[in-house]
Amino acid sequence: MGSDAKYPNTPHAQRSVRADTLEQAEPPHGAEFVPRPFSLTPAELGGLPATLASEPTSVRAWVRYPAIASQVHGLALAWTQRAVYVEWEDGGIHRAWVWAPAVERSAPSPRSTAPAPTRPSVNVMTVRETQPLVDLINARLSQIGAEFVTAMARPAGPFSAVVFGSIEDHGVRLEFFTDPSTNMCAVHLFDMNTKKVLAERATAPTFLEAITAYPWDIAMDALGPSDRIDEDRIL
Repeated sequence: MGSDAKYPNTPHAQRSVRADTLEQAEPPHGAEFVPRPFSLTPAELGGLPATLASEPTSVRAWVRYPAIASQVHGLALAWTQRAVYVEWEDGGIHRAWVWAPAVERSAPSPRSTAPAPTRPSVNVMTVRETQPLVDLINARLSQIGAEFVTAMARPAGPFSAVVFGSIEDHGVRLEFFTDPSTNMCAVHLFDMNTKKVLAERATAPTFLEAITAYPWDIAMDALGPSDRIDEDRIL
């Protein structure tokens, strides 16, 4: 499963990310104690690139728990030469890295004769999609006399992106990210000079709602006066 050589006809190869950016995900259990499956560590993943599946592949995978190993029916979301990032349902959505030899392709799990519920898509954020969000943010900032000037955007894992720029000559970074286990979107503003988050992040079902909920006025107050040098004073 872990290499295209084993599955030469797969149509799913879309793009690659660092494997260690795909983190383990567990459903919320509140105060209930539920054993947590093991996921491979970054050292075990070896810094290899992971191929993201454009369409999840049905698999059976052996997942290890503290005392047992369990074979689950799930989906392969990504893979490297040695490991597979598997998602499965068991009281909620789980995601973990397992060794490639522990995974094999399978038919979709026959859970019941009733139609399976539609699997919600994850809010994947790409660099191309950041500019419309920056425009929305600038519409909010214009109300308090500020503007974010974009310098560069880059991905931050498979579901997130960051945009570097400035506000009144302050170096800042906008962060857009999603939690794949909840599909919630979040945004916040980071001061590159002080290395601090300027306000508590806003989390919402969509980036539009997260941007609307973010306290931009508080963030601008925390950013402080501009560090720009007054040229008239120098002259």
